[in-house]
Amino acid sequence: MKTLFISTIIFLLSFAINAQEVIPLKHTYGLYNAYVIPIEDQSRIDIQLIILSGSYDEDKISGIAHYTEHLAALSSDAAVLQEPRQRDLNAFTSQVSTVYTNTGNQNDLDRIMRLTRAVLNTPNLSQSFKKSEIDIVKREVYFKERNAPSRWLNRLALQKLYGSKFGRAETPVSDLNKLTVNAAMDFHDKHYIPSNSMLIISGNINESLAQKKLSQYFGDTIKTKRIEDKWLKQRPDKGLESITKISTNRLMDDQLSYAKFFRFNDLSDILGMQASFFIASDIYNSHLNNALYLDGNTAQSFSQSSYIAVNGDIEYTASLIPFEGFTLEEAYENLKIAIKNLESINITHKEIETARSKNVAYTKSLSQSPRAYLDFFQNLGSDGLPPVSPTEFSKMIARAPVEDILKIISAFATDSPSAVILAKLDSQS
Repeated sequence: MKTLFISTIIFLLSFAINAQEVIPLKHTYGLYNAYVIPIEDQSRIDIQLIILSGSYDEDKISGIAHYTEHLAALSSDAAVLQEPRQRDLNAFTSQVSTVYTNTGNQNDLDRIMRLTRAVLNTPNLSQSFKKSEIDIVKREVYFKERNAPSRWLNRLALQKLYGSKFGRAETPVSDLNKLTVNAAMDFHDKHYIPSNSMLIISGNINESLAQKKLSQYFGDTIKTKRIEDKWLKQRPDKGLESITKISTNRLMDDQLSYAKFFRFNDLSDILGMQASFFIASDIYNSHLNNALYLDGNTAQSFSQSSYIAVNGDIEYTASLIPFEGFTLEEAYENLKIAIKNLESINITHKEIETARSKNVAYTKSLSQSPRAYLDFFQNLGSDGLPPVSPTEFSKMIARAPVEDILKIISAFATDSPSAVILAKLDSQS
């Protein structure tokens, strides 16, 4: 769940921390699961429908999950609000899920329940409108690419790591011209089914009312089998160390992108594993930042990201721009050395507890902002796990076993499949 792609720091507002008890609803009908989270002193109600499929679940055309998200959201608005563009899109597609959020107060409850339920209906928009939305998706993708020029380099590293352009690696820009209405409708038919969906109702609502509304709007759904996450079986070749050198005019500086795959094998406590990972990734990120950026002066710029899947697979990625005087090859060697050195470094009790305290404080703070705790609820839910409130998860972090934290750091430091792209700026351009 923790990704440093999912867990971005959000605006922290000065609300009092509210109790956020997660209550499983007893009758879920066809849904994979459903929960209510009553929040004291909250006037709003938020309904999150999590489709348990995202870009990792694409198998033919990268970006089709994103395009399908647009059609489902706009069709929902057209069905309930009589106009597909009454408001900004209320949805987001990640690697592992697509989340639709509708917000209102108790007077709006039936309306936002209808909007939520309509997402699962086959998108009902004119053919010309559906086709026109492809151009909107293209503009969104190009905007993101222009604002983060190195995104394609990170994708290339992942493609080399997994030996694929689908699943855990993707090609959303290259496949933009392959997007079709029929492909989106096929994706919706396959993935937008009740048993591949989770409902989270939070805010000014109690269990009884939440159950009543769920029965009213989802009582006609029938339980079937959840869609399998085939990408969970997608792993790199053992012993892989892929090194690719390219020349490009798409970057401002020479840059390397690095991807590494490793595992945490103890799945006896999946939520506990996530909590331990919060601390472990904080520690190894800090060590590498010190070795390459703050003290070692190898990197002019250095960014890191980590993701842990529900099955214990961990993916680490890093982007590094070398300081003048360091070649890309030297920077790569220094990165490998810094990772390997973690095997022999003594991670002290003080260091672990400092990282633990920082993550406990950060996680607790998410309870103060509706946007932040909604993101947190859907974070675990996107993996098909029960949502956990930030306050409860902070307690898990406080209890995370030192042994598990050290195991994750050790697994990171040990040789494991990796891929690096050494991208040299084309001076002829």
